Amino acid sequence: MSARRPRPVQKDSIGLRRYLAARMLPLAVLLAVLVSLSAPLAYFALTVRTVRTRAEATAVQVAATIGRELQDRPVLWRYDAIKLLAHIRAYTKQPSIARIEVVDRSGVRVPLDDEPLGARVALGTLLWESAPIEINEQVVGHVWVGAVLDEARAGALLLLVPFGGLGLGLAALIYFIPGRAMARAERRIEHSQAALAGFNRTLEQQVAERSSQLRAAYAELQAKEERLRDLSSRALLLQEAERRVIARELHDSAGQALTAIRINLQIIAQLAEAGPHTSEKVARLAGRTLTIADATLEEIRRVVIMLGPAILDDVGLVAAIQRLCDDFSERSGGPDNGLQIDCELDPLPDNGLSPALESACYRVVQEALTNVARHAQATHVQVRLALSPRKLHLEVRDDGLGFDPGARAPATGTPGGRGLVGMRERVELLGGMIRVDSRPGGGTTVVVDLPQVTLSEDGDDTAVVVA
Repeated sequence: MSARRPRPVQKDSIGLRRYLAARMLPLAVLLAVLVSLSAPLAYFALTVRTVRTRAEATAVQVAATIGRELQDRPVLWRYDAIKLLAHIRAYTKQPSIARIEVVDRSGVRVPLDDEPLGARVALGTLLWESAPIEINEQVVGHVWVGAVLDEARAGALLLLVPFGGLGLGLAALIYFIPGRAMARAERRIEHSQAALAGFNRTLEQQVAERSSQLRAAYAELQAKEERLRDLSSRALLLQEAERRVIARELHDSAGQALTAIRINLQIIAQLAEAGPHTSEKVARLAGRTLTIADATLEEIRRVVIMLGPAILDDVGLVAAIQRLCDDFSERSGGPDNGLQIDCELDPLPDNGLSPALESACYRVVQEALTNVARHAQATHVQVRLALSPRKLHLEVRDDGLGFDPGARAPATGTPGGRGLVGMRERVELLGGMIRVDSRPGGGTTVVVDLPQVTLSEDGDDTAVVVA
């Protein structure tokens, strides 16, 4: 057989075990002393108290007995040693009562016998208690009772042995168990240090990988910033385009109408000066002027709505969408002869939504219905607005002709026309997402998800949660 290889001695490199042993040794010694002495000392104190009580009671009984027997001889009581001795011997037979002495008022011991009663122990080892002897309500002496403490000492010494062993055992547990636990902890720490050293060896590779990921994230961030700048520039271009459209509309319609009204008013003034026979011409011209004025007011109202839907401030988003759908349905001939629009709109929260969010939703529905009226030739449209704690979901679905979402419009060079581009830019500016599902002959569905932005009590926007 080959010789058994000795186990390598573990090196206490950290020193936690030695540190703990140095701190736990005084605690273990103190615990051993406390556990070993607490019960014996408690037993000794209780036994001494019992012996003292017993000796005091015996002294009171002996003094009362002597006092009753010697009532008739108050002067010669200390010379009647036979009776005193007879009473005292009856009490010396009690356990732990070793000696009874009688002393007169001057402190002189009354001799009771040639041999001391109960001379089992020396006087210095007794526990003494006294009681006065009264004859005719006068104290003529004292009875002293001496009790031995052998029982208390023996019992305390008897308890010292098991409790001493218990204290040593507990002290050993307190001292050695944490030491073993600390040794295991040191081994685990050494293993952890080895693992950490291995991790450090591969740290450069991990740092290189993290750097590559950070570069990719930075490039993505730059791309997003570039997209945001492009989106902002397109938003400005969209705003300018809308202003040009509004200016053209005002110039082509309202401007020409106002010019016609001015010319008609000049003619009316000239006819009024010509005489009363021109009243019929004036009436016809005034009627045409009134018609032009009504059309101009309607056109101005339409342009104002294009600039900013005041109806949102008047009735709110839900009622505004419902009224918009009703207007489109009526202009198309009504549900029976034209376009049927069904609305499924959730109520808004008590504190409302952000004005930008309400305006974007209204504009998306308005543009979607405009596209339906212009291109889809649909008979049924469904508008759905759903609110959740995190987002706003808007959906406009029609059963019209549909189109190819991937086809590029000649005017914009992008998929979809200007209307879809405008809707997408409005939604993306608010951090939302828009999806257009359509195919030729299969209808069109516009789906918009926007982060829900509510208003605080003072009208400011609260937290934005991006879905």
